[in-house]
Amino acid sequence: MELKQCEKCYTDVCVNGKWFHHDHLTTNAYMLNGGSPETIELAKMPTTESELINMLTNAF
Repeated sequence: MELKQCEKCYTDVCVNGKWFHHDHLTTNAYMLNGGSPETIELAKMPTTESELINMLTNAF
């Protein structure tokens, strides 16, 4: 699925049992863990949900 190219949009995805939040048009994501979020700097801005999941999977 293509990620909408809008700064007001975001995607939350579950990767290996952990939930991540990604604000569209950025190169970072963070883990939703109820406390201080762990930020992940992505190699590039993902354009699809599959690409985002792939990047997050490779980050851990």
